[in-house]
Amino acid sequence: MVSRRDALSAALVAGSGLAVTPSSAAERPVNTGVNNILASGADILRGGTLMNLARAYRVMEEEKLDGLVMALPTNVYHLTGYWDHVSIRHDAPNSIVLLSRDPKQAPGLVMGQFLYYYSFSDAPTEAPLQTFLFTGWDGRVADLIGATRAPEAKAVGAMIFEDLKQAPLGDLEQHRRLKLKASMDKRPLEASAERALAKAAKEMGLDKGRIGYDHAIVAGSYDMAGLPATMVYADRTIRRIRMVKSPRELELMKLAIRANAEAALAAAKTARAGATHRELRAAFWTECTKRGTDAMFMQLDGIIPETDNREFKNGSAFMIDCVSLGFHYFGDYGRTVFVGEPSKTMKRAADCIAFGWDAVRDRLKPGVTYADIKRMGTEALKKAGYDFDVPFTPHSIGLSHTDEPGPGGSSTFWTKDNIVLEENMVLSIDMPIKASGIGGSAHLEDLTLITKDGAVQINDIGDRSFMV
Repeated sequence: MVSRRDALSAALVAGSGLAVTPSSAAERPVNTGVNNILASGADILRGGTLMNLARAYRVMEEEKLDGLVMALPTNVYHLTGYWDHVSIRHDAPNSIVLLSRDPKQAPGLVMGQFLYYYSFSDAPTEAPLQTFLFTGWDGRVADLIGATRAPEAKAVGAMIFEDLKQAPLGDLEQHRRLKLKASMDKRPLEASAERALAKAAKEMGLDKGRIGYDHAIVAGSYDMAGLPATMVYADRTIRRIRMVKSPRELELMKLAIRANAEAALAAAKTARAGATHRELRAAFWTECTKRGTDAMFMQLDGIIPETDNREFKNGSAFMIDCVSLGFHYFGDYGRTVFVGEPSKTMKRAADCIAFGWDAVRDRLKPGVTYADIKRMGTEALKKAGYDFDVPFTPHSIGLSHTDEPGPGGSSTFWTKDNIVLEENMVLSIDMPIKASGIGGSAHLEDLTLITKDGAVQINDIGDRSFMV
Protein backbone atom coordinates (compact mmCIF):
# COMPACT_ATOMS: atom_id res chain seq x y z
CA MET A 1 0.00 0.00 0.00
CA VAL A 2 1.22 3.49 -0.81
CA SER A 3 0.41 6.45 1.43
CA ARG A 4 0.76 10.19 0.97
CA ARG A 5 2.27 12.06 3.92
CA ASP A 6 2.20 15.75 4.73
CA ALA A 7 4.55 15.41 7.67
CA LEU A 8 7.14 12.92 6.52
CA SER A 9 10.17 13.31 8.76
CA ALA A 10 9.13 10.75 11.35
CA ALA A 11 8.03 8.24 8.74
CA LEU A 12 11.23 8.59 6.77
CA VAL A 13 13.43 7.56 9.66
CA ALA A 14 11.03 5.21 11.43
CA GLY A 15 12.60 1.85 12.05
CA SER A 16 16.07 3.12 11.20
CA GLY A 17 18.25 1.96 14.00
CA LEU A 18 21.38 2.97 12.09
CA ALA A 19 22.39 5.40 9.36
CA VAL A 20 22.37 3.74 5.96
CA THR A 21 24.90 4.77 3.35
CA PRO A 22 25.97 3.11 0.08
CA SER A 23 28.58 0.44 0.68
CA SER A 24 32.14 1.24 -0.29
CA ALA A 25 33.90 -0.49 -3.16
CA ALA A 26 35.91 -2.53 -0.68
CA GLU A 27 32.72 -3.90 0.89
CA ARG A 28 31.15 -5.03 -2.38
CA PRO A 29 31.78 -8.58 -3.61
CA VAL A 30 34.32 -8.94 -6.39
CA ASN A 31 32.85 -9.83 -9.77
CA THR A 32 34.19 -13.24 -10.69
CA GLY A 33 32.63 -13.28 -14.16
CA VAL A 34 35.52 -11.58 -15.95
CA ASN A 35 33.56 -11.18 -19.19
CA ASN A 36 30.60 -9.45 -17.54
CA ILE A 37 30.93 -5.67 -17.28
CA LEU A 38 28.05 -4.97 -14.88
CA ALA A 39 29.88 -4.98 -11.54
CA SER A 40 32.94 -3.04 -12.66
CA GLY A 41 30.78 -0.56 -14.57
CA ALA A 42 28.64 0.11 -11.51
CA ASP A 43 31.78 0.88 -9.51
CA ILE A 44 32.79 3.46 -12.13
CA LEU A 45 29.36 5.11 -11.99
CA ARG A 46 29.72 5.61 -8.26
CA GLY A 47 32.53 8.09 -8.84
CA GLY A 48 30.36 11.01 -9.95
CA THR A 49 29.26 12.73 -13.14
CA LEU A 50 30.23 11.19 -16.48
CA MET A 51 30.32 14.47 -18.37
CA ASN A 52 33.62 16.18 -19.09
CA LEU A 53 32.73 19.25 -17.04
CA ALA A 54 35.88 21.22 -17.85
CA ARG A 55 35.01 20.94 -21.52
CA ALA A 56 31.36 21.79 -20.84
CA TYR A 57 32.31 25.04 -19.10
CA ARG A 58 34.70 25.94 -21.92
CA VAL A 59 32.16 25.21 -24.67
CA MET A 60 29.45 27.21 -22.90
CA GLU A 61 31.89 30.10 -22.55
CA GLU A 62 32.76 29.95 -26.26
CA GLU A 63 29.10 29.86 -27.26
CA LYS A 64 28.11 32.55 -24.75
CA LEU A 65 25.65 30.32 -22.91
CA ASP A 66 24.97 30.89 -19.22
CA GLY A 67 23.86 27.31 -18.75
CA LEU A 68 22.30 24.17 -20.18
CA VAL A 69 18.89 22.78 -19.22
CA MET A 70 18.37 19.27 -20.57
CA ALA A 71 15.49 16.78 -20.55
CA LEU A 72 16.53 14.04 -22.98
CA PRO A 73 17.42 10.87 -21.01
CA THR A 74 20.85 10.57 -22.62
CA ASN A 75 21.76 14.04 -21.38
CA VAL A 76 20.28 13.42 -17.93
CA TYR A 77 22.40 10.27 -17.70
CA HIS A 78 25.52 12.03 -18.94
CA LEU A 79 25.32 14.60 -16.15
CA THR A 80 23.98 12.44 -13.30
CA GLY A 81 24.82 8.81 -14.08
CA TYR A 82 21.09 7.95 -13.73
CA TRP A 83 19.24 6.33 -16.63
CA ASP A 84 15.64 7.52 -16.45
CA HIS A 85 13.72 4.35 -17.28
CA VAL A 86 10.37 6.16 -17.10
CA SER A 87 11.43 8.56 -19.84
CA ILE A 88 12.59 5.66 -22.00
CA ARG A 89 9.40 3.65 -21.51
CA HIS A 90 7.14 6.65 -22.10
CA ASP A 91 9.26 7.97 -24.99
CA ALA A 92 8.98 11.45 -23.49
CA PRO A 93 11.08 13.58 -21.12
CA ASN A 94 10.47 12.88 -17.47
CA SER A 95 13.33 14.50 -15.51
CA ILE A 96 15.35 17.65 -16.17
CA VAL A 97 18.95 18.56 -15.33
CA LEU A 98 20.54 22.01 -15.14
CA LEU A 99 24.20 22.88 -15.58
CA SER A 100 25.42 26.39 -14.85
CA ARG A 101 28.47 27.85 -16.56
CA ASP A 102 29.64 28.72 -13.05
CA PRO A 103 31.80 25.75 -11.96
CA LYS A 104 31.09 26.55 -8.29
CA GLN A 105 27.44 25.69 -8.86
CA ALA A 106 26.58 21.96 -8.51
CA PRO A 107 24.30 20.61 -11.25
CA GLY A 108 20.57 20.63 -10.57
CA LEU A 109 18.06 17.80 -10.90
CA VAL A 110 14.30 18.28 -11.30
CA MET A 111 12.46 15.01 -10.68
CA GLY A 112 9.18 13.63 -9.42
CA GLN A 113 9.43 12.90 -5.70
CA PHE A 114 8.26 9.28 -5.93
CA LEU A 115 10.68 8.44 -8.73
CA TYR A 116 13.48 10.00 -6.70
CA TYR A 117 12.53 7.89 -3.68
CA TYR A 118 11.73 4.65 -5.51
CA SER A 119 14.39 4.62 -8.23
CA PHE A 120 16.97 7.40 -8.23
CA SER A 121 17.97 6.74 -4.62
CA ASP A 122 18.85 3.14 -5.58
CA ALA A 123 21.24 4.22 -8.35
CA PRO A 124 24.99 3.90 -7.75
CA THR A 125 25.73 7.49 -8.77
CA GLU A 126 27.35 9.76 -6.21
CA ALA A 127 27.42 12.86 -8.42
CA PRO A 128 26.89 16.06 -6.37
CA LEU A 129 23.44 17.43 -7.19
CA GLN A 130 20.99 20.09 -6.09
CA THR A 131 17.62 18.34 -6.08
CA PHE A 132 14.26 19.99 -6.79
CA LEU A 133 11.44 17.49 -6.30
CA PHE A 134 7.75 17.81 -7.16
CA THR A 135 4.54 15.90 -6.48
CA GLY A 136 1.17 17.37 -7.46
CA TRP A 137 -1.43 19.95 -6.45
CA ASP A 138 -2.97 19.78 -2.99
CA GLY A 139 -6.60 20.30 -3.97
CA ARG A 140 -9.39 19.10 -6.26
CA VAL A 141 -8.91 19.27 -10.02
CA ALA A 142 -11.70 21.86 -10.21
CA ASP A 143 -9.68 24.13 -7.95
CA LEU A 144 -6.55 23.97 -10.07
CA ILE A 145 -7.57 26.31 -12.87
CA GLY A 146 -4.85 28.92 -12.94
CA ALA A 147 -3.08 27.25 -10.01
CA THR A 148 0.26 27.17 -11.84
CA ARG A 149 0.41 30.93 -11.41
CA ALA A 150 -1.11 31.07 -7.93
CA PRO A 151 1.59 31.57 -5.31
CA GLU A 152 -0.61 30.13 -2.57
CA ALA A 153 -1.12 26.80 -4.35
CA LYS A 154 0.53 24.03 -2.37
CA ALA A 155 2.06 20.68 -3.23
CA VAL A 156 0.51 17.47 -2.00
CA GLY A 157 2.64 15.60 0.54
CA ALA A 158 5.31 13.09 -0.32
CA MET A 159 4.37 9.56 -1.34
CA ILE A 160 6.26 6.60 0.12
CA PHE A 161 5.46 2.98 0.89
CA GLU A 162 3.53 2.66 4.14
CA ASP A 163 5.36 0.86 6.96
CA LEU A 164 2.99 -1.87 8.20
CA LYS A 165 5.39 -2.57 11.09
CA GLN A 166 5.13 -6.34 10.71
CA ALA A 167 8.90 -6.56 10.34
CA PRO A 168 11.86 -4.18 10.64
CA LEU A 169 12.48 -1.97 7.61
CA GLY A 170 15.17 -3.36 5.35
CA ASP A 171 18.36 -1.54 4.46
CA LEU A 172 17.01 -0.56 1.03
CA GLU A 173 13.90 1.12 2.43
CA GLN A 174 15.90 2.86 5.15
CA HIS A 175 18.30 4.22 2.53
CA ARG A 176 15.45 5.43 0.30
CA ARG A 177 13.78 7.28 3.17
CA LEU A 178 16.98 8.90 4.39
CA LYS A 179 17.90 10.01 0.86
CA LEU A 180 14.46 11.55 0.34
CA LYS A 181 14.49 13.22 3.75
CA ALA A 182 17.89 14.79 3.05
CA SER A 183 16.53 16.33 -0.16
CA MET A 184 13.31 17.56 1.45
CA ASP A 185 15.18 19.05 4.40
CA LYS A 186 16.97 21.33 1.94
CA ARG A 187 13.95 22.22 -0.20
CA PRO A 188 10.21 21.65 0.21
CA LEU A 189 8.32 19.81 -2.49
CA GLU A 190 6.84 21.74 -5.41
CA ALA A 191 3.39 21.17 -6.86
CA SER A 192 4.47 20.61 -10.47
CA ALA A 193 7.47 19.98 -12.68
CA GLU A 194 7.11 23.49 -14.11
CA ARG A 195 7.27 25.03 -10.64
CA ALA A 196 10.22 22.87 -9.61
CA LEU A 197 12.09 23.84 -12.78
CA ALA A 198 11.37 27.54 -12.24
CA LYS A 199 12.62 27.26 -8.67
CA ALA A 200 15.79 25.47 -9.79
CA ALA A 201 16.43 28.04 -12.52
CA LYS A 202 16.05 30.96 -10.11
CA GLU A 203 18.23 29.43 -7.40
CA MET A 204 20.95 28.57 -9.92
CA GLY A 205 20.80 31.90 -11.73
CA LEU A 206 19.54 30.25 -14.92
CA ASP A 207 16.23 32.09 -15.08
CA LYS A 208 17.79 34.78 -17.29
CA GLY A 209 20.60 35.17 -19.79
CA ARG A 210 21.21 32.74 -22.68
CA ILE A 211 20.15 29.20 -21.81
CA GLY A 212 20.75 26.18 -24.04
CA TYR A 213 18.06 23.49 -24.15
CA ASP A 214 17.63 20.10 -25.81
CA HIS A 215 13.86 19.57 -25.94
CA ALA A 216 10.80 21.73 -26.54
CA ILE A 217 9.40 20.83 -23.12
CA VAL A 218 12.21 22.83 -21.51
CA ALA A 219 11.60 25.94 -23.59
CA GLY A 220 7.85 25.56 -23.07
CA SER A 221 8.25 25.29 -19.31
CA TYR A 222 10.40 28.43 -19.20
CA ASP A 223 7.74 30.25 -21.21
CA MET A 224 4.89 29.03 -18.99
CA ALA A 225 6.80 30.12 -15.89
CA GLY A 226 7.38 33.56 -17.39
CA LEU A 227 11.16 33.32 -17.02
CA PRO A 228 12.98 36.04 -19.01
CA ALA A 229 15.82 33.86 -20.31
CA THR A 230 16.70 33.72 -24.00
CA MET A 231 16.32 30.06 -24.98
CA VAL A 232 18.77 28.63 -27.52
CA TYR A 233 18.41 25.16 -29.06
CA ALA A 234 21.69 23.52 -28.06
CA ASP A 235 21.87 20.02 -29.51
CA ARG A 236 25.03 20.95 -31.42
CA THR A 237 26.56 22.46 -28.26
CA ILE A 238 25.78 19.32 -26.27
CA ARG A 239 27.39 17.13 -28.95
CA ARG A 240 30.50 19.31 -28.88
CA ILE A 241 30.75 18.54 -25.18
CA ARG A 242 30.02 14.83 -25.52
CA MET A 243 32.57 14.35 -28.30
CA VAL A 244 35.51 14.62 -25.86
CA LYS A 245 35.20 12.10 -23.05
CA SER A 246 35.98 12.34 -19.35
CA PRO A 247 38.28 9.74 -17.73
CA ARG A 248 35.25 8.07 -16.14
CA GLU A 249 33.48 7.84 -19.48
CA LEU A 250 36.53 6.27 -21.07
CA GLU A 251 36.62 3.60 -18.37
CA LEU A 252 33.01 2.67 -19.13
CA MET A 253 33.56 2.85 -22.87
CA LYS A 254 36.52 0.49 -22.78
CA LEU A 255 34.34 -2.10 -21.04
CA ALA A 256 31.50 -1.65 -23.54
CA ILE A 257 33.71 -1.62 -26.64
CA ARG A 258 35.71 -4.70 -25.74
CA ALA A 259 32.61 -6.64 -24.73
CA ASN A 260 30.92 -5.74 -28.03
CA ALA A 261 33.92 -6.87 -30.09
CA GLU A 262 34.25 -10.12 -28.15
CA ALA A 263 30.53 -10.86 -28.55
CA ALA A 264 30.60 -10.12 -32.29
CA LEU A 265 33.66 -12.28 -32.84
CA ALA A 266 32.30 -15.17 -30.78
CA ALA A 267 28.99 -15.04 -32.67
CA ALA A 268 30.59 -14.78 -36.11
CA LYS A 269 32.72 -17.86 -35.47
CA THR A 270 29.55 -19.95 -35.13
CA ALA A 271 28.68 -19.40 -38.82
CA ARG A 272 28.61 -22.58 -40.90
CA ALA A 273 27.26 -23.74 -44.25
CA GLY A 274 23.57 -24.46 -43.71
CA ALA A 275 23.21 -22.01 -40.80
CA THR A 276 21.02 -18.96 -41.29
CA HIS A 277 21.34 -15.23 -40.82
CA ARG A 278 18.68 -15.35 -38.12
CA GLU A 279 20.70 -17.91 -36.16
CA LEU A 280 23.83 -15.77 -36.36
CA ARG A 281 21.95 -12.68 -35.16
CA ALA A 282 20.56 -14.71 -32.26
CA ALA A 283 24.11 -15.80 -31.40
CA PHE A 284 25.25 -12.16 -31.24
CA TRP A 285 22.32 -11.24 -28.97
CA THR A 286 23.19 -14.19 -26.71
CA GLU A 287 26.90 -13.35 -26.55
CA CYS A 288 26.09 -9.75 -25.61
CA THR A 289 23.82 -10.90 -22.81
CA LYS A 290 26.60 -13.07 -21.39
CA ARG A 291 28.82 -10.01 -21.16
CA GLY A 292 26.23 -7.71 -19.61
CA THR A 293 25.63 -5.59 -22.71
CA ASP A 294 22.51 -4.98 -24.83
CA ALA A 295 22.69 -5.98 -28.49
CA MET A 296 21.32 -3.20 -30.67
CA PHE A 297 22.22 -3.78 -34.29
CA MET A 298 23.85 -6.35 -36.57
CA GLN A 299 24.36 -5.63 -40.22
CA LEU A 300 25.00 -8.99 -41.87
CA ASP A 301 26.30 -9.32 -45.43
CA GLY A 302 25.19 -5.73 -45.96
CA ILE A 303 21.62 -6.55 -44.88
CA ILE A 304 20.07 -4.51 -42.08
CA PRO A 305 16.44 -5.77 -41.59
CA GLU A 306 16.30 -8.47 -38.93
CA THR A 307 13.57 -10.33 -40.82
CA ASP A 308 16.13 -11.58 -43.35
CA ASN A 309 16.93 -15.30 -43.05
CA ARG A 310 19.28 -16.27 -45.86
CA GLU A 311 21.40 -19.39 -45.57
CA PHE A 312 25.19 -19.51 -45.53
CA LYS A 313 26.85 -21.71 -48.13
CA ASN A 314 30.37 -22.99 -48.62
CA GLY A 315 32.31 -20.18 -50.25
CA SER A 316 30.16 -17.45 -48.67
CA ALA A 317 32.02 -14.26 -47.82
CA PHE A 318 30.14 -11.75 -45.72
CA MET A 319 30.65 -8.68 -43.59
CA ILE A 320 29.43 -8.11 -40.05
CA ASP A 321 28.88 -4.71 -38.43
CA CYS A 322 27.86 -5.17 -34.79
CA VAL A 323 26.67 -2.58 -32.28
CA SER A 324 25.73 -3.05 -28.64
CA LEU A 325 25.39 -0.87 -25.55
CA GLY A 326 27.27 -1.19 -22.29
CA PHE A 327 26.11 1.27 -19.62
CA HIS A 328 24.49 3.15 -22.52
CA TYR A 329 27.82 3.60 -24.35
CA PHE A 330 28.14 2.21 -27.85
CA GLY A 331 30.47 -0.46 -29.10
CA ASP A 332 30.93 -0.78 -32.88
CA TYR A 333 32.86 -3.56 -34.63
CA GLY A 334 33.18 -4.76 -38.23
CA ARG A 335 34.86 -7.79 -39.82
CA THR A 336 34.82 -10.05 -42.89
CA VAL A 337 33.95 -13.73 -42.47
CA PHE A 338 34.67 -16.53 -44.94
CA VAL A 339 32.70 -19.80 -44.86
CA GLY A 340 35.34 -22.08 -46.28
CA GLU A 341 38.09 -20.96 -48.62
CA PRO A 342 37.45 -17.46 -50.01
CA SER A 343 37.68 -16.52 -53.67
CA LYS A 344 40.73 -14.56 -54.78
CA THR A 345 38.60 -11.44 -55.29
CA MET A 346 37.12 -11.57 -51.79
CA LYS A 347 40.49 -12.30 -50.22
CA ARG A 348 41.95 -9.29 -52.02
CA ALA A 349 38.99 -7.12 -50.91
CA ALA A 350 39.58 -8.05 -47.26
CA ASP A 351 43.33 -7.47 -47.64
CA CYS A 352 42.62 -4.07 -49.20
CA ILE A 353 40.71 -2.67 -46.23
CA ALA A 354 43.17 -4.18 -43.75
CA PHE A 355 46.00 -2.44 -45.62
CA GLY A 356 44.06 0.84 -45.65
CA TRP A 357 43.42 0.64 -41.90
CA ASP A 358 47.11 0.04 -41.19
CA ALA A 359 48.04 2.98 -43.41
CA VAL A 360 45.69 5.36 -41.57
CA ARG A 361 45.80 4.12 -37.99
CA ASP A 362 49.27 5.25 -37.00
CA ARG A 363 48.64 8.73 -38.40
CA LEU A 364 45.64 9.49 -36.21
CA LYS A 365 46.36 12.23 -33.68
CA PRO A 366 44.97 15.54 -32.44
CA GLY A 367 44.76 18.09 -35.24
CA VAL A 368 43.95 15.59 -38.01
CA THR A 369 40.60 16.31 -39.69
CA TYR A 370 37.95 13.92 -40.93
CA ALA A 371 38.82 15.06 -44.44
CA ASP A 372 42.50 14.18 -43.81
CA ILE A 373 41.51 10.64 -42.82
CA LYS A 374 39.57 10.08 -46.04
CA ARG A 375 42.41 11.48 -48.11
CA MET A 376 45.13 9.45 -46.36
CA GLY A 377 43.22 6.19 -46.76
CA THR A 378 42.32 6.74 -50.40
CA GLU A 379 45.86 7.77 -51.34
CA ALA A 380 47.36 4.74 -49.58
CA LEU A 381 45.13 2.30 -51.46
CA LYS A 382 45.80 3.97 -54.80
CA LYS A 383 49.56 3.92 -54.24
CA ALA A 384 49.42 0.21 -53.31
CA GLY A 385 47.50 -0.64 -56.49
CA TYR A 386 44.13 -1.46 -54.96
CA ASP A 387 41.17 -0.46 -57.12
CA PHE A 388 38.35 -1.03 -54.62
CA ASP A 389 36.20 1.89 -53.47
CA VAL A 390 36.58 2.24 -49.68
CA PRO A 391 34.90 5.27 -48.07
CA PHE A 392 37.06 5.66 -44.88
CA THR A 393 34.14 7.27 -43.04
CA PRO A 394 35.10 8.55 -39.56
CA HIS A 395 32.66 9.18 -36.76
CA SER A 396 33.00 9.90 -33.08
CA ILE A 397 31.22 7.42 -30.83
CA GLY A 398 30.00 7.51 -27.24
CA LEU A 399 26.46 7.89 -25.89
CA SER A 400 25.43 8.06 -29.55
CA HIS A 401 26.68 5.94 -32.41
CA THR A 402 27.59 9.23 -34.08
CA ASP A 403 28.02 11.88 -31.42
CA GLU A 404 29.91 14.74 -33.01
CA PRO A 405 28.15 17.98 -34.04
CA GLY A 406 27.19 18.75 -37.59
CA PRO A 407 28.65 21.67 -39.55
CA GLY A 408 25.88 24.14 -38.71
CA GLY A 409 22.71 23.95 -36.69
CA SER A 410 22.29 20.32 -37.69
CA SER A 411 23.81 17.59 -35.60
CA THR A 412 24.53 14.25 -37.12
CA PHE A 413 23.31 13.31 -40.60
CA TRP A 414 25.58 15.49 -42.70
CA THR A 415 29.14 15.50 -44.01
CA LYS A 416 31.47 16.70 -41.27
CA ASP A 417 34.87 16.84 -42.98
CA ASN A 418 35.85 19.85 -40.90
CA ILE A 419 35.76 17.96 -37.57
CA VAL A 420 39.22 18.02 -35.98
CA LEU A 421 40.43 15.12 -33.83
CA GLU A 422 40.93 16.04 -30.18
CA GLU A 423 42.49 14.26 -27.24
CA ASN A 424 40.05 11.84 -25.55
CA MET A 425 37.80 11.39 -28.56
CA VAL A 426 36.80 7.80 -29.36
CA LEU A 427 36.86 7.32 -33.11
CA SER A 428 35.47 4.79 -35.56
CA ILE A 429 36.45 4.63 -39.23
CA ASP A 430 33.96 2.64 -41.28
CA MET A 431 35.72 0.78 -44.10
CA PRO A 432 33.30 -1.33 -46.12
CA ILE A 433 33.98 -2.30 -49.71
CA LYS A 434 31.54 -0.29 -51.83
CA ALA A 435 31.08 -2.77 -54.65
CA SER A 436 28.86 -5.62 -55.75
CA GLY A 437 29.57 -8.51 -58.09
CA ILE A 438 32.69 -9.54 -56.20
CA GLY A 439 31.33 -12.67 -54.53
CA GLY A 440 30.36 -11.24 -51.17
CA SER A 441 30.78 -8.26 -48.86
CA ALA A 442 33.67 -7.00 -46.73
CA HIS A 443 34.02 -4.56 -43.85
CA LEU A 444 36.50 -3.52 -41.17
CA GLU A 445 35.83 -1.31 -38.13
CA ASP A 446 37.64 -0.87 -34.82
CA LEU A 447 37.38 1.76 -32.10
CA THR A 448 40.32 4.01 -31.31
CA LEU A 449 41.12 6.40 -28.47
CA ILE A 450 42.81 9.60 -29.56
CA THR A 451 45.54 10.59 -27.09
CA LYS A 452 47.86 13.58 -27.08
CA ASP A 453 50.57 11.36 -28.60
CA GLY A 454 48.50 9.52 -31.19
CA ALA A 455 46.01 6.67 -31.37
CA VAL A 456 45.48 3.75 -29.00
CA GLN A 457 43.32 0.81 -30.04
CA ILE A 458 40.58 -0.12 -27.57
CA ASN A 459 39.36 -3.48 -28.92
CA ASP A 460 41.64 -6.24 -30.19
CA ILE A 461 42.42 -5.36 -33.81
CA GLY A 462 43.45 -8.87 -34.88
CA ASP A 463 41.24 -11.21 -36.93
CA ARG A 464 40.54 -8.54 -39.57
CA SER A 465 39.09 -11.38 -41.65
CA PHE A 466 38.85 -15.05 -40.77
CA MET A 467 37.60 -18.38 -42.08
CA VAL A 468 35.09 -20.65 -40.35
